[in-house]
Order: sequence, then structure tokens, then C-alpha cells
Amino acid sequence: MMRPKDFVARVGMTHVPTTRCATLVCIAVFGAVAAHAQQLRAPDSDPRIGLRGGWNNAQEAMRGMQLVSHRNRPERFVNPADAGDFAVINSDMAFSGTNLFIGSYTGFQIWDVSSPATPTLRTAFFCPGGQGDVSVHKNLLFMSVEETRGRIDCGTQEPTGDVSAERFRGVRIFDISDITAPKQVAAVQTCRGSHTHTLVPDPKDSASIYVYVSGTGDIRSSRELTGCRQGESPRDSSSALFRIEVIKVPLATPAEARIVSRPRVFADSTTGANNALWKGGAHGAGTQNTAESDNCHDVTVYPQLGLAAGACSGNGILLDISDP
Repeated sequence: MMRPKDFVARVGMTHVPTTRCATLVCIAVFGAVAAHAQQLRAPDSDPRIGLRGGWNNAQEAMRGMQLVSHRNRPERFVNPADAGDFAVINSDMAFSGTNLFIGSYTGFQIWDVSSPATPTLRTAFFCPGGQGDVSVHKNLLFMSVEETRGRIDCGTQEPTGDVSAERFRGVRIFDISDITAPKQVAAVQTCRGSHTHTLVPDPKDSASIYVYVSGTGDIRSSRELTGCRQGESPRDSSSALFRIEVIKVPLATPAEARIVSRPRVFADSTTGANNALWKGGAHGAGTQNTAESDNCHDVTVYPQLGLAAGACSGNGILLDISDP
């Protein structure tokens, strides 16, 4: 089975290589075998055929790049008894200066990659909860949490029951002024947790940054978080479905971060009706069944144009973010 891979690369060509990596970080340099990278190979000569599997010693094949170094995952970020354990899988990355931030379902790691041949682990911060996507802005690190096992205090004892005062689902904010000792300074709860998030600067307000939250999890009970409601109808404005959350973070006082709006991203700006929704089911003969459009998996932004685009279940959307 091919393991999830993480790598840092210096781009030297546009060809997308194929690689196999079972370790924490693979650092590669594109273009090392550029003379052969554009050649198409017959299926029977595919270098991936016959590769030996393994945990930290799997055989590798690559084209158009050269492996510079690798590092095994730190303790608690791997399950030696189950190589496919989703609870410790890596999720997303962010860079700041010469530091690489790797999010995972079980926390995040910070690696110094100033010397690509010898990456150095600076911090392994254990904080279970998935999905663990990370973003960095100045001295702040943002982390998405969606699963019900997340705790406010980053503890390992999973909260039980439908309602728990200890459960956390939303966006964590850490102060990383000391890169070796991150401190959680805020934890903003959301109804569906945070599958992913996107940082949005405001050209008119350099003292704040906004976090656009994409939640795809089940709606939590209103007894656990006030204002959460399942409402199935797209026209039900009180429903936690069919929307995203926007968090305002004052950079000088991030502990005051809070949700400032909940845009209903499928809504018609004139009538308020939800448009372009897929009701769920098959798309025609021979097609698969897909879920109803009631969430966005990801949002990307173009602040200079005041626009954002969302990858939503069954649809793509375009948002006006001239006022974030």
C-alpha cells in the first residue's frame, strides 16, 4: 500500500514526478534527471512495478527529481502496529521562513528546513482531533479540528456522549513566537468543526486577519454549542448547513477571536433562495450517487480582486469578499 507522502521540493521543471515515500518528510530536487523526465515509458517498464513495500524502508521510484533526505515521523505521530491508521495521518503543510509546519490528525510538527539535506525537528505538538490543516500568519498558527475526539485542552481522553463541555471542533489558534513551545491562545468552536480553513487579509484593516472556515462534519447538538441546528431546508436560515463561518482575529489580541459572520454561500443575493444545490442521488444512468450540496470542502481566495472560490459538494461557488 502506498503511504501518504510529504515532501519539500525546489522546482526546476514543470513535469510532475512519481514518488513513493513511507517517511515523514521527503526533500527532493526537481530536474535531477530532466533528460529523461519527458519521455513516456511503456507500462511494462514502469519503475514502480515490483517495488517492495515497508514502513520506513519501502522501495522508491521517481522521475524528474532526486531524493535529498528523509526523516521518520516522531513518536506519537505514528502507529507502528497499523501502517494505515487514519488517526495519525498527515494532512496539510505551511511554510514560514525556513520552517515547515506539517499538520496531521494527531497534532502538528515544525521542522527547520534551512538545510534541505538535514531537516531538523523543532517541535512535535501532540493535539488529536483531525483534520489538522495548518496555516501560519506572522506569530500565529491556525489549525482545523473536525472530529468529535478533539478536546479543548488537546488531551488524549476522547470526550464521550453527544454533549461534552470538553469537546472541541473548530479552529485552534497558537502563538508560535517561541517556535519550540507553541501556546494555544484561542479555540473558536463551530457547528460542523473545521475540515479546512483559509486565511484572508483585509486590505483596509492590517490589525486583523479573517479565517474562512469550511466544515463538513455532522451538526453538533445545540446543547453542546448554542445556535447549531440541523435544519434540512436550504431556505432555513437558522440551519448550520449550506454555510461557512468567518472568524475575525485581532492580531494583537488573538484570544478575542470570534465568529463575525456565517455566509450562506449558496444563497441568491437578491431573493435569499439557495441556488445551484444538488439534492443528492445519481446523476444519470451508470453514475454514482453523490451527497446533497450543503457544505464546502475548501475555499481559496484572491484578496486583490476581492474574490473567493469554493469547492463545495456538487458545486463550485464564487464569493465576493471585498468586505471580508
